[in-house]
Amino acid sequence: MNKKFAFTLSEILVAMAIIGVISALTVPTLLNNYQTKALSLELRKTVNDIESAVDMLITEEGKTKFSSTSGYANLNSFVTNRLKTIKTCSKDETNQCFANENYYNINSNGTASAFTCEGNSYVLASSAAICMTKSGTSVKVNIDVNGQDGPNIGGRDMFIFMINSNGEITGTGNEDTCTTSNFGDGCYDLLAEENNWKMNY
Repeated sequence: MNKKFAFTLSEILVAMAIIGVISALTVPTLLNNYQTKALSLELRKTVNDIESAVDMLITEEGKTKFSSTSGYANLNSFVTNRLKTIKTCSKDETNQCFANENYYNINSNGTASAFTCEGNSYVLASSAAICMTKSGTSVKVNIDVNGQDGPNIGGRDMFIFMINSNGEITGTGNEDTCTTSNFGDGCYDLLAEENNWKMNY
């Protein structure tokens, strides 16, 4: 007589419970890793688009520096003519392009802050919100890579970088403030220049 072996109902339930516990422990980490990679990728794409637009402007106008171009003289014209924008917000309407709630820092300590742009802000076709303002001979760029969507945390979806007078994209040099800055000051330096586009800070 042949004996047939099978799992009992209790064995199957125990196995399913173990799988459920493992899933509950790993899925949030996987989702968080996916989100940070997606935000990092969106930042990288937008930075590349801006860098390409700056390079093309310098070449077309036959200049050697970004600070000598018409785009530097008129940042509004540069953004609207060189980048794919779908919305322009005045200084008083910043919260219609950027998040209309406060931004937090990575450490979640300190006071949350609302972002305001000194001039116009813009929503790009990729849904990223940007604000460009002159800072000496450079241009400071504030960017929320997913616009009004969360998490609205400096260093996660909100960053600051610079376009220097030669048209090169650089960080702000404030790496030490990354985890305590509500607007991601210094996080671009760590992400792009030191961590190969990985948010491991």
